Amino acid sequence: MSPAEIGDFGPYTFSLSADEARIAAERAGLRRALAGGLTASHVAPLAAFVLAILFVAILALTGLLGRRPAEAALLVCAAAFLVQRLIMRRRFFASRRVAAAEIESLRAAGPLTLTLEADGLRLDGPAAPMRWPFADCLEAEDAGGLVYLWPRRGAPAIAPARIFPDQAEALRFAQFLRSRLPRRLAASATDD
Repeated sequence: MSPAEIGDFGPYTFSLSADEARIAAERAGLRRALAGGLTASHVAPLAAFVLAILFVAILALTGLLGRRPAEAALLVCAAAFLVQRLIMRRRFFASRRVAAAEIESLRAAGPLTLTLEADGLRLDGPAAPMRWPFADCLEAEDAGGLVYLWPRRGAPAIAPARIFPDQAEALRFAQFLRSRLPRRLAASATDD
Protein backbone atom coordinates (compact mmCIF):
# COMPACT_ATOMS: atom_id res chain seq x y z
CA MET A 1 0.00 0.00 0.00
CA SER A 2 1.37 3.33 -0.92
CA PRO A 3 1.60 6.15 1.63
CA ALA A 4 -0.79 8.16 -0.57
CA GLU A 5 -3.50 5.48 -0.17
CA ILE A 6 -3.07 5.48 3.61
CA GLY A 7 -3.15 9.27 3.63
CA ASP A 8 -6.54 9.21 1.88
CA PHE A 9 -8.09 7.94 5.10
CA GLY A 10 -7.66 9.40 8.55
CA PRO A 11 -6.62 9.54 11.15
CA TYR A 12 -10.14 9.92 12.54
CA THR A 13 -11.03 10.78 16.14
CA PHE A 14 -14.41 9.77 17.54
CA SER A 15 -16.29 8.41 20.54
CA LEU A 16 -18.85 5.65 20.18
CA SER A 17 -22.33 6.64 21.30
CA ALA A 18 -24.38 4.29 23.48
CA ASP A 19 -26.65 3.46 20.51
CA GLU A 20 -23.69 2.74 18.22
CA ALA A 21 -22.16 0.48 20.87
CA ARG A 22 -25.48 -1.36 21.33
CA ILE A 23 -25.93 -1.87 17.58
CA ALA A 24 -22.33 -3.07 17.16
CA ALA A 25 -22.63 -5.42 20.15
CA GLU A 26 -25.82 -6.99 18.81
CA ARG A 27 -24.26 -7.52 15.39
CA ALA A 28 -21.04 -8.91 16.86
CA GLY A 29 -22.99 -11.23 19.18
CA LEU A 30 -25.07 -12.56 16.32
CA ARG A 31 -22.01 -13.13 14.11
CA ARG A 32 -20.24 -14.93 16.95
CA ALA A 33 -23.24 -17.14 17.69
CA LEU A 34 -23.64 -18.08 14.03
CA ALA A 35 -19.93 -18.70 13.51
CA GLY A 36 -20.48 -22.47 13.79
CA GLY A 37 -22.76 -22.40 10.76
CA LEU A 38 -26.41 -21.62 10.37
CA THR A 39 -27.21 -24.84 8.52
CA ALA A 40 -25.62 -27.16 11.03
CA SER A 41 -26.98 -25.47 14.13
CA HIS A 42 -30.48 -24.41 13.02
CA VAL A 43 -31.75 -26.03 9.85
CA ALA A 44 -30.40 -29.55 10.39
CA PRO A 45 -32.08 -30.06 13.82
CA LEU A 46 -35.39 -28.79 12.41
CA ALA A 47 -35.13 -31.14 9.42
CA ALA A 48 -34.25 -34.06 11.71
CA PHE A 49 -37.25 -33.25 13.92
CA VAL A 50 -39.65 -33.14 10.95
CA LEU A 51 -38.25 -36.39 9.52
CA ALA A 52 -38.51 -38.13 12.90
CA ILE A 53 -42.15 -37.06 13.26
CA LEU A 54 -42.93 -38.27 9.74
CA PHE A 55 -41.19 -41.59 10.38
CA VAL A 56 -43.09 -42.19 13.63
CA ALA A 57 -46.37 -41.13 11.99
CA ILE A 58 -45.85 -43.53 9.07
CA LEU A 59 -45.00 -46.37 11.45
CA ALA A 60 -48.09 -45.62 13.53
CA LEU A 61 -50.42 -45.33 10.52
CA THR A 62 -49.21 -48.60 9.02
CA GLY A 63 -49.71 -50.40 12.30
CA LEU A 64 -46.02 -51.28 12.76
CA LEU A 65 -45.95 -49.17 15.92
CA GLY A 66 -48.70 -49.06 18.53
CA ARG A 67 -50.45 -45.87 19.57
CA ARG A 68 -48.78 -45.55 22.99
CA PRO A 69 -45.22 -46.15 21.74
CA ALA A 70 -45.83 -43.71 18.86
CA GLU A 71 -47.03 -41.04 21.30
CA ALA A 72 -43.99 -41.65 23.50
CA ALA A 73 -41.67 -41.42 20.48
CA LEU A 74 -43.28 -38.14 19.40
CA LEU A 75 -42.85 -36.72 22.91
CA VAL A 76 -39.18 -37.76 22.97
CA CYS A 77 -38.62 -36.12 19.54
CA ALA A 78 -40.32 -32.91 20.67
CA ALA A 79 -38.37 -32.85 23.95
CA ALA A 80 -35.04 -33.39 22.14
CA PHE A 81 -35.85 -30.60 19.66
CA LEU A 82 -36.81 -28.18 22.44
CA VAL A 83 -33.65 -28.97 24.40
CA GLN A 84 -31.56 -28.28 21.29
CA ARG A 85 -33.37 -24.95 20.77
CA LEU A 86 -32.83 -23.95 24.41
CA ILE A 87 -29.13 -24.71 24.13
CA MET A 88 -28.90 -22.59 20.96
CA ARG A 89 -30.80 -19.75 22.64
CA ARG A 90 -28.40 -19.86 25.58
CA ARG A 91 -25.48 -19.75 23.14
CA PHE A 92 -26.96 -16.63 21.49
CA PHE A 93 -27.39 -14.86 24.83
CA ALA A 94 -23.87 -15.77 25.96
CA SER A 95 -22.42 -14.50 22.68
CA ARG A 96 -24.34 -11.25 22.97
CA ARG A 97 -23.13 -10.74 26.54
CA VAL A 98 -19.48 -11.28 25.59
CA ALA A 99 -19.77 -9.01 22.55
CA ALA A 100 -21.54 -6.32 24.58
CA ALA A 101 -18.71 -6.35 27.14
CA GLU A 102 -16.04 -6.08 24.41
CA ILE A 103 -17.79 -3.22 22.61
CA GLU A 104 -18.62 -1.43 25.86
CA SER A 105 -14.92 -1.47 26.78
CA LEU A 106 -14.25 0.33 23.46
CA ARG A 107 -16.98 2.89 24.19
CA ALA A 108 -15.89 3.41 27.79
CA ALA A 109 -12.32 4.05 26.67
CA GLY A 110 -13.40 7.54 25.63
CA PRO A 111 -12.22 9.33 22.52
CA LEU A 112 -10.52 6.96 20.10
CA THR A 113 -8.26 7.72 17.16
CA LEU A 114 -8.54 5.35 14.20
CA THR A 115 -5.33 5.16 12.20
CA LEU A 116 -4.85 3.21 8.99
CA GLU A 117 -1.46 1.49 8.82
CA ALA A 118 0.24 -0.45 6.03
CA ASP A 119 -0.75 -3.81 7.53
CA GLY A 120 -3.85 -3.06 9.60
CA LEU A 121 -5.97 -0.69 11.64
CA ARG A 122 -5.08 0.79 15.00
CA LEU A 123 -7.36 2.39 17.59
CA ASP A 124 -5.57 4.57 20.10
CA GLY A 125 -7.24 5.91 23.20
CA PRO A 126 -6.77 6.39 26.93
CA ALA A 127 -6.50 2.61 27.29
CA ALA A 128 -3.85 0.50 25.55
CA PRO A 129 -3.85 0.75 21.73
CA MET A 130 -5.69 -1.98 19.87
CA ARG A 131 -4.60 -3.38 16.49
CA TRP A 132 -6.36 -5.38 13.82
CA PRO A 133 -3.83 -6.74 11.28
CA PHE A 134 -5.46 -7.27 7.88
CA ALA A 135 -3.98 -10.77 7.69
CA ASP A 136 -6.00 -11.79 10.78
CA CYS A 137 -9.32 -10.37 9.58
CA LEU A 138 -12.19 -12.08 7.79
CA GLU A 139 -14.36 -9.30 6.43
CA ALA A 140 -14.95 -5.57 6.23
CA GLU A 141 -18.45 -4.14 5.89
CA ASP A 142 -20.48 -0.97 6.07
CA ALA A 143 -23.77 -1.70 7.86
CA GLY A 144 -26.12 0.18 10.13
CA GLY A 145 -24.14 3.41 10.07
CA LEU A 146 -20.96 1.66 11.20
CA VAL A 147 -17.92 0.38 9.32
CA TYR A 148 -16.66 -2.93 10.74
CA LEU A 149 -13.42 -4.84 10.31
CA TRP A 150 -14.15 -8.37 11.55
CA PRO A 151 -11.21 -10.34 12.99
CA ARG A 152 -11.11 -14.12 13.30
CA ARG A 153 -11.42 -13.77 17.08
CA GLY A 154 -12.41 -10.98 19.39
CA ALA A 155 -14.14 -7.66 18.99
CA PRO A 156 -14.33 -5.96 15.60
CA ALA A 157 -12.74 -2.64 14.76
CA ILE A 158 -15.62 -0.16 14.54
CA ALA A 159 -15.77 3.26 12.93
CA PRO A 160 -19.03 5.24 12.83
CA ALA A 161 -19.95 6.35 9.32
CA ARG A 162 -20.57 9.84 10.74
CA ILE A 163 -16.80 10.46 11.02
CA PHE A 164 -16.51 10.42 7.21
CA PRO A 165 -17.47 13.47 5.13
CA ASP A 166 -20.33 11.51 3.49
CA GLN A 167 -21.75 7.99 3.09
CA ALA A 168 -19.86 7.49 -0.17
CA GLU A 169 -16.58 8.04 1.67
CA ALA A 170 -17.57 5.48 4.34
CA LEU A 171 -18.37 2.98 1.60
CA ARG A 172 -15.04 3.72 -0.12
CA PHE A 173 -13.26 3.15 3.22
CA ALA A 174 -15.01 -0.23 3.67
CA GLN A 175 -14.10 -1.23 0.10
CA PHE A 176 -10.50 -0.21 0.74
CA LEU A 177 -10.44 -2.37 3.87
CA ARG A 178 -11.83 -5.31 1.86
CA SER A 179 -9.07 -4.86 -0.69
CA ARG A 180 -6.46 -5.23 2.07
CA LEU A 181 -7.80 -8.57 3.30
CA PRO A 182 -6.08 -11.80 2.24
CA ARG A 183 -6.91 -12.54 -1.42
CA ARG A 184 -9.08 -15.64 -0.81
CA LEU A 185 -11.26 -13.68 1.62
CA ALA A 186 -11.53 -10.59 -0.56
CA ALA A 187 -12.50 -12.75 -3.56
CA SER A 188 -15.27 -14.54 -1.65
CA ALA A 189 -16.68 -11.20 -0.40
CA THR A 190 -17.05 -9.91 -3.96
CA ASP A 191 -18.73 -13.14 -5.09
CA ASP A 192 -21.68 -12.60 -2.71
